[in-house]
Amino acid sequence: MYPLHPSPMFFFPSNTNLFDDAEILQTDVMRFFAILCLCLMAIFALVKTLPMAPPDTGPAIVEPTDLKAEAKVLQKKIEMRENKLVQILEDIADKRRVRAELKTQIENETQGLTKIREKIERVQEKLDQNHQPDQKPVKKPPGVTPPPEPAQKGFTLRFASDEALEKLISDGEVNFYAIAGKNAWCLKLSGGRPGYIAAEFPRQIYEMETPTVPTDYAVVFQRQIAVFGRHTLTWGVTLPGRMTDTINLMVKGRKGGDLIITADGEVKLN
Repeated sequence: MYPLHPSPMFFFPSNTNLFDDAEILQTDVMRFFAILCLCLMAIFALVKTLPMAPPDTGPAIVEPTDLKAEAKVLQKKIEMRENKLVQILEDIADKRRVRAELKTQIENETQGLTKIREKIERVQEKLDQNHQPDQKPVKKPPGVTPPPEPAQKGFTLRFASDEALEKLISDGEVNFYAIAGKNAWCLKLSGGRPGYIAAEFPRQIYEMETPTVPTDYAVVFQRQIAVFGRHTLTWGVTLPGRMTDTINLMVKGRKGGDLIITADGEVKLN
């Protein structure tokens, strides 16, 4: 028999380095799996500590406390301003009511004062009439006719028309006065409207009869100035020198007449 010998085709020479590399690779794989397990364990532990269900309420917005306090202060100021405004409106209404009451009271007092003045004038007129000396009637002899009374002597002064007097006053040629006692008021025309101002008593004045005075001059004086008592109201004018000289020449040697002054300043005697 022939001994058995391994065939050279199936013979693998032994290499120790291959076995060492395989063991090292296996060791590294084991280490990797160990580290991976540790990481997974840590993650599982962390997940268990987190809440599993969502919270019942959503996130709340927290308002700063200082804004709330400021809003309360502003609201309080608004209320105070509204109360103050209501008080002001009430004060205005009260003042309007008081003013209306005072106006009515003033009108009533003015009317009462006017009535009192008129009554005083009437009483004063009666007193003046009662203080006149009583004149005893003169007994006429029977069968004798009394002589006729002499014609009234004296001069009257008037203007040709109210327009003539107004023109002379506007031109500054004539000054028109109202006189009561020792008081005098001079007429002034403002825009054609008459008005009176207190003035010094004129040195020389030509008196005018009341019927010859323009009606609006007399009415304005009665409205503006109240004159009552024993003082008699007198109307008169002051004339420039040329008119005065003309009048003096006309009345010289005459007993009476009617002096008429025209708008041009001419003097006529009737």
